[in-house]
Amino acid sequence: MKERPYTGFYAQFLGGFSLSYQGRELPISANPQTKTMQILLVLLKAGRRGVERKDLLEILQGENGDRERGMNNFRQRVYLMRKIMERSHFPEGKYIVQKNGQYYFSLDYDLTSDTALLDELIDQMRNRPEPKEKQRLEWEYCQNYRGQFLPMLGGEAWAAEEEAHYQKWYFDSLSDLCSRLKNQGEYEKLLEMCTMASRIHPYDEWQAVQIDCLMALNRYHEAMKVYEEASDIFYEELGISTLEKTVARYRNRGGQMYFLANAMTGIKDVLMEDEERQGAYCCSYPSFLDVYRVLVRMEERSKVPSTLMVCTMNEEAVNEEDTPADQLEEKMEGFRQVLAGEIRSGDVYTRYSSKQFLVLLINAREKDGKKIADRLNRKWTETEESHGWTMEFLIQRTEGPRKEERGNGKERYICGTHHQPGECYLAGAGYLD
Repeated sequence: MKERPYTGFYAQFLGGFSLSYQGRELPISANPQTKTMQILLVLLKAGRRGVERKDLLEILQGENGDRERGMNNFRQRVYLMRKIMERSHFPEGKYIVQKNGQYYFSLDYDLTSDTALLDELIDQMRNRPEPKEKQRLEWEYCQNYRGQFLPMLGGEAWAAEEEAHYQKWYFDSLSDLCSRLKNQGEYEKLLEMCTMASRIHPYDEWQAVQIDCLMALNRYHEAMKVYEEASDIFYEELGISTLEKTVARYRNRGGQMYFLANAMTGIKDVLMEDEERQGAYCCSYPSFLDVYRVLVRMEERSKVPSTLMVCTMNEEAVNEEDTPADQLEEKMEGFRQVLAGEIRSGDVYTRYSSKQFLVLLINAREKDGKKIADRLNRKWTETEESHGWTMEFLIQRTEGPRKEERGNGKERYICGTHHQPGECYLAGAGYLD
């Protein structure tokens, strides 16, 4: 954020109001919600542009319908404003000045504000700069945006209009930066920006992007902390018990974010499994990674092989742009029930993306995995949910980085048909499809 200028007056409107002169805050002893103070705020906001008298009179509408009485009321307000400034130890000078049909806060002193800087950035962005320059401008805008415009005036039409203007540019810039920085892999910068956004607008769901960044940086404990804190806010203030809808808004339907929407909502219940639960063991994706890595280490000593299975909704059956998310979710839940009932209780599975499950078939070879895939496919096609929806099964023996000499081929196994080998890794937050 740029340093404040200390050569004159500086007004802060975003996140609250304050007025400083040469770096010293002026303690204005007046209620900012009064019409008198609102006229002063409008003049401060306008700065060197000034404000037409008719615009100032609009603020006083409702008090007097008669034009002459309205003008008398306006002059009285101006008098009261000057008295307020006198009590607040403003420097000597002329204030609330009229010139060429415009009203100004002052013509004797420089005046700038946090919104004036944002206005300059908006003007530059409207000129359609090159992508690199646009990213710089958006970054600077987000760094200098500090919250709601005059939050104590939320019920006033003119303040609400200003708030909507600056917030729109903030959210547009932030959304654009999210896409750019994520594509560039700059998760640290994206995390910094979205952490600030979550503080400024805690109910606008930027916590989901924070979690996304933390997961990409392998900072799982911090991601869980952000999730739990946000859940408390949503529950206490809004009556929402989980962030499932929040996370789903930023879900990458190809992969890594899905486990947050699915497993995190009940992660403690899943990890503390009750005795009555039967079937395969379901866990969160981070836990699945730990199980996989421990299993690979165990195999180095025991020489007992295990198999990784990836279950994916057929791309031909899932049009990501046209298929409603709730319909896909319904199908995936139907397959999950088949999966949980058909694999052994000692095996482990997790939801990996919006259309994928990962399964660890412990102490099973690839040929065993193919038999299990055939059985799962047969059971799935017998269900009502499967009509028009097919599953694809990819099988590979679990291998760690020390076993690269064995090769990294895998077979694409769809409904009993073998396809060409490809590549498959399970590491970090990479993708399997």
